[in-house]
Amino acid sequence: MDPEALMAEDNGKTYFYQLWYDQDYARFESPPKTQPTEDNKYKFCASCARLAEMRQKEIPRVMEQLEDIDGRLFYSSASKDGIQYRVGDGVYLLPEAFTFNIKLSSPVKRPRKEPVDEDLYPEHYRKYSDYIKGSNLDAPEPYRIGRIKDIFCVKKNNGKPNETDIKIRLNKFYRPENTHKSTPASYHADINLLYWSDEEAVVDFSAVQGRCTVEYGEDLPECLQDFSAGGPDRFYFLEAYNAKSKSFEDPPNHARSPGNKGKGKGKGRSRVKSQTCEPSEPKAEIQLRKLRTLDVFSGCGGLSEGFHQAGISETLWAVEMWDPAAQAFRLNNPGSTVFTEDCNVLLKLVMAGEVTNSRGQKLPQKGDVEMLCGGPPCQGFSGMNRFNSRTYSKFKNSLVVSFLSYCDYYRPRYFLLENVRNFVSFKRSMVLKLTLRCLVRMGYQCTFGVLQAGQYGVAQTRRRAIILAAAPGEKLPLFPEPLHVFAPRACQLSVVVDDKKFVSNITRLSSGPFRTITVRDTMSDLPEIRNGASALEISYNGEPQSWFQRQLRGSQYQPILRDHICKDMSALVAARMRHIPLAPGSDWRDLPNIEVRLSDGTMARKLRYTHHDKKNGCSSTGALRGVCSCAEGKACDSTARQFNTLIPWCLPHTGNRHNHWAGLYGRLEWDGFFSTTVTNPEPMGKQGRVLHPEQHRVVSVRECARSQGFPDTYRLFGNILDKHRQVGNAVPPPLAKAIGLEIKLCMLAKAQESASGMVGVGWQPGCNSRLGDSGESHTFSSGLTFLWAAVRWDESRMAGALNWYLAHSERLGLGALSPVPPGEPGSGGPASASNPGSLETSRGHL
Repeated sequence: MDPEALMAEDNGKTYFYQLWYDQDYARFESPPKTQPTEDNKYKFCASCARLAEMRQKEIPRVMEQLEDIDGRLFYSSASKDGIQYRVGDGVYLLPEAFTFNIKLSSPVKRPRKEPVDEDLYPEHYRKYSDYIKGSNLDAPEPYRIGRIKDIFCVKKNNGKPNETDIKIRLNKFYRPENTHKSTPASYHADINLLYWSDEEAVVDFSAVQGRCTVEYGEDLPECLQDFSAGGPDRFYFLEAYNAKSKSFEDPPNHARSPGNKGKGKGKGRSRVKSQTCEPSEPKAEIQLRKLRTLDVFSGCGGLSEGFHQAGISETLWAVEMWDPAAQAFRLNNPGSTVFTEDCNVLLKLVMAGEVTNSRGQKLPQKGDVEMLCGGPPCQGFSGMNRFNSRTYSKFKNSLVVSFLSYCDYYRPRYFLLENVRNFVSFKRSMVLKLTLRCLVRMGYQCTFGVLQAGQYGVAQTRRRAIILAAAPGEKLPLFPEPLHVFAPRACQLSVVVDDKKFVSNITRLSSGPFRTITVRDTMSDLPEIRNGASALEISYNGEPQSWFQRQLRGSQYQPILRDHICKDMSALVAARMRHIPLAPGSDWRDLPNIEVRLSDGTMARKLRYTHHDKKNGCSSTGALRGVCSCAEGKACDSTARQFNTLIPWCLPHTGNRHNHWAGLYGRLEWDGFFSTTVTNPEPMGKQGRVLHPEQHRVVSVRECARSQGFPDTYRLFGNILDKHRQVGNAVPPPLAKAIGLEIKLCMLAKAQESASGMVGVGWQPGCNSRLGDSGESHTFSSGLTFLWAAVRWDESRMAGALNWYLAHSERLGLGALSPVPPGEPGSGGPASASNPGSLETSRGHL
């Protein structure tokens, strides 16, 4: 039944529920189907049954006993966390599970600080911390990989297996960096290349972190490129590694998969160096029709590009007001209709029954859109001080509400909202709460989480908040497990809402299948250019050097490199860049205090230190360190400012209260990663680490695009600043692809259920209800239909919605609207339409 009808018949004694809520992961989902069994049909509790099932899955079990040797029971398989492991399976293991029989050179350590000439480098004293921004020295190792040889446990006195101490014996696989060739070997090798080893290890079953597929390359029926792209967790080997002789050999016959022994040479090896693959016979599998997608606030199309790579979506419509980004989207998606106008105006036209806009472009109608995605800008409310009646109008007039309006009208099968990490924390998480409440009130399953793009295959730290929603009858996707290890400092992804800590479903917290992607992986193959390079098309002048570069350049021959252009910096800035050392962690604090003749013929002066710095004292030679009277604790002297100095006067002037401006004029490190790619690489900007590791210039447009994971064939539009802005505002396609593959899994699961006759009448986009699997009606609430879309034109309806929440939110299981405490700014007594207060739930869930 419709929840509104149930509430209208409220007798004060009857309650209902609409969704199942996972307290740990903040997931609102359709109630799981749990049926009574013969054992519990007279005292059945669905929640107890599900909890018992979950506990049983977590307990390690052994299955199918093979033999009993000297008190050890051997088995063909074991299971834990719902995953079954068999003898012969490839497995991920914690990095500490075993060591290799080769002593590698000591890992790179942070260089020791050498004494410096403080008169020549007067700001170097500010580099007192050993931490280097963008360094991978603290990045964890990827998982160890092995192939199970035996599964066994000790027999108890009663003859039963001791399942609390299951062991597995396995063969070790070496990664390229684990051999005597060390880290440089991994740079040129495929990221999923392994080496067989006859070395064995016995490890606890608890060290196993998941299953993976490891195949001998010569036995593959397809080329290595197709095999690797054919699914997750796929690895291959072509050789064995002998740690004693430090040599690579042909693998023994027993290393090959049991079903492939004795077969002739497959396609794998003959295609190792080939850029193209011969077509193979199609596999029998469920064919999924791509989702008809509307991308709102599309930018140049990073989110859509990732979904296209995942194979789940065809973006038929996009909305982007900024013309250069819209033009870029058109270049890369020629089959899409791109609307370059206000999203609110477009929705208003559709709601009014219009078929086309003023330019004659056909508008998507109700029922057309199967997936809605976008990243609404937050500038409209990001500066609010308190979420009260005076500032609430900023939220209801924000583009987040406009985006929810699209969801309310089109009712797509899947919905994705992407935003900056702080989206989940704005104003005590008020914006997050309201967004989730709107989705739940519409009838959607939904969840939220924070993802780190660097864990999905880019050399960049970029944390992003993601809200996922699925229509009734669909499966709500999980967040994708990380693929690559990444710097731990950048992977703090939990969210605290109302003093409760939320995490996503992600379990790979300390390691991952693949090594981290570095700046070297990203751009070492690009030709050298100078400051101000402006040639839009040049030659590559070389082959790709790393696995990542091969992915971005593609399998088709591409002789032309586009957009390898960089900003033309002034003569003074160019001189500063030339004097930044090439060592990791170098920035403005390493500039010498000297006079330099600039390229325009003028002279850059030395910076004069004229005041005592009461915080930092004097240098070892007794020299002053202050450049203004404020260093002495007095008021600033406007006449103290110095111009045209190699060391920028403004940085030592305010450095004491801004973490010494660490990173400004900073160089990237070849073996490190980018700071969050921004819309305008500026040495004095928010992300100051924008200098090339070796060349005296800022990073190019193409280098920034690669840091986001865009293929080299992806087109940008406009002048150089337009292109930088398009790249900086985009969602990294590898992150979007990882999310898209999770959506694909849900679509496949539903298709399989449908094929087996488990699903009833299907739900269609734009519908308000669906007959569920068990025959009950899963209803999309229509009470807010058009409300959020109309909020910009009808203030009274928003007030009505808030009154509705006040009356019914607790019985919906969504909690109550709690007012701002009396006496605090913005307090006006009880929460009301004019004083919405803060959104909290009766259980503190959201």
